[in-house]
Amino acid sequence: MSKLLKVLMLALALVLVGTAGVADAKSRAVVLFDPELDDQNTLIRYLLYATDFDTQGIIYQSSGVHWKGDGQGTLWTVAGREYASRNLCPCTSWRWKPGERFMEEAVDIYEQVYPNLKVHDAEYPTPASLRSKILNGNIEFDTDISKDTPGSNKIKELLLDDVPGPLYLLTGAGHSSVARALKSIKQQYEGTPEWPAIYAKVSRKAKIQSWGDQDNTYATYIRPNFPEIFYRNMSAGVWGYGARNSILAADRYLLDPAWMQNWVSKVGPFGPFYRVWGDGKQMVAGDIFDYFGERGLTSAELTAKGYAVWTAPQAPDSWISEGDTPIMMNNLDNGLRADEDHSYGGWGGRNAADVNPATGTANTAYSASRWFNAAQQDFAARMQWTVKSNYADANHRPVVNVNGPLNVTAAPGETVRLSATASDPDGNALTTKWWQYTDADTYTGAVALTTPDTLSTSFEVPAGSVVPPNAVPGQTIHLILEVTDNGAPALKAYQRVIVTVSARSTQYAAATVAPVLSVSLGAAPNLGALVPGTARAYTGTSTATVTSTAGEAVLSVQDLAPSNTGRLVNGAFALTQPLQVNGAALSGAPVAVKTYTGPVTADATTLTYSQNVLATDTLRSGSYGKALTYTLSTTTP
Repeated sequence: MSKLLKVLMLALALVLVGTAGVADAKSRAVVLFDPELDDQNTLIRYLLYATDFDTQGIIYQSSGVHWKGDGQGTLWTVAGREYASRNLCPCTSWRWKPGERFMEEAVDIYEQVYPNLKVHDAEYPTPASLRSKILNGNIEFDTDISKDTPGSNKIKELLLDDVPGPLYLLTGAGHSSVARALKSIKQQYEGTPEWPAIYAKVSRKAKIQSWGDQDNTYATYIRPNFPEIFYRNMSAGVWGYGARNSILAADRYLLDPAWMQNWVSKVGPFGPFYRVWGDGKQMVAGDIFDYFGERGLTSAELTAKGYAVWTAPQAPDSWISEGDTPIMMNNLDNGLRADEDHSYGGWGGRNAADVNPATGTANTAYSASRWFNAAQQDFAARMQWTVKSNYADANHRPVVNVNGPLNVTAAPGETVRLSATASDPDGNALTTKWWQYTDADTYTGAVALTTPDTLSTSFEVPAGSVVPPNAVPGQTIHLILEVTDNGAPALKAYQRVIVTVSARSTQYAAATVAPVLSVSLGAAPNLGALVPGTARAYTGTSTATVTSTAGEAVLSVQDLAPSNTGRLVNGAFALTQPLQVNGAALSGAPVAVKTYTGPVTADATTLTYSQNVLATDTLRSGSYGKALTYTLSTTTP
């Protein structure tokens, strides 16, 4: 008779998972511009921040003030446009240079400085990849969405693809290429079984951020037919021709000739391409609305030369405009998280008014102008990257990380503790400041930060007795960690922590379970008397009872004997056929008897033993047996 032995074995597999931070996905973007000088300036900035975007398209786009015409002499006019007061149209094109290629020219310059840019950030895309994204959209006529174009087809393709996440359609011109893409999708799928899913997908995916509705196609086609598509007018005076009327007084030097020449217009190949007052250039020869290249003339003198003066001339070499820049600024990876919600606010402003502490009044201009200095210094640093082939010769943003989650929930009266780490890649000294962005809060009060000038701080969520009567659970408090280096130019990096006020505190009852792997075996099986000269299978049963707290476990059996492995033995004699347990022949390797996919308690398993004896087998009188080892193991304890 066999004597079965039980052996308990616990196998642990420990997997170490790295916790290194993973960068947020880049904004998947299509940018659309017309040949206005501010679009050209904005395109330069976009290319210098191409590290922050997954650029899918750079598309020529018409608007109410720029359209190419069809080259066939077709006359066009739209009521109320700038040419109407002077009776200059119907005309065959409007303020569009024959052979216009300012986008290609910008990428050509990018190619010249690309080797230097890569030194400072390896994420810069190749010039070839950017050049391949340049396409003509619906540029023939203002408001025209009558036909597909390479640009509209690209937008259509991107809206229909299966790449997850939003597609940002950033337009500094009109919307006709976007409208045509949507119209083409609607014409193809409306009335088909796929249409509800396609409509929902496109409505969810498209995120339009534009400088106004410059050709009315958002109002006349997109909004009526796709009302669920996210749309935000990102126009902000602080970036436009009227910047001097919107910018903070302390920042006006950033528009002056000295600063512009030092940091922008005389820096590398991009400098001369960046339009400034009195640079002697016109986007389109003879354009009566583009008098910005004229140097040192008064409004009266410009008018006498036939120009339509619509904004006052400024000192030569000073800022003109980057009017379309806000469309992309909230997507930059600067830590402000402005792309998560249009109410959060960032370098592109906020979809609401902020209160200027100097005046005590709220206006949308301040929601953008409060960030202008930081954004301009950052741009100036990137302009330096274009001419610095050594990393150490330029400045780079500090690196800031909050310890713990960026979204926190806390009850009234509860202390919130915040800490962070900050370093500077250039070894510059850092200044730290935590501040409450009250304009972005939905909580209407203020919080008192204990140590706002250090990397670690705390505050108490205002207790119920001081929360305003209209306060409700779910209110938010936005805390900004702002770290500034002392480089030239000085650069800022941010992290935003959003605290959501909860209605109550939560306690968690806890208990622990010690690891258990247990197997007990029932009575040893008796296979009966073996009869020589007769072919027969002899059987017997036993049980194994298992208790396991592991996530998974395997019960296995094996014969550890060094000789006659798997066979019953009687002294020096052994049966010719292996013993089988639950239909599997024993060997020196473990044979799985049962697999457990989760914890079990006192699980009883029947073990069926079978021994085949051949008629030709020679049997020795006496007892046959074998010690078998049962193992309960796990890799998920």
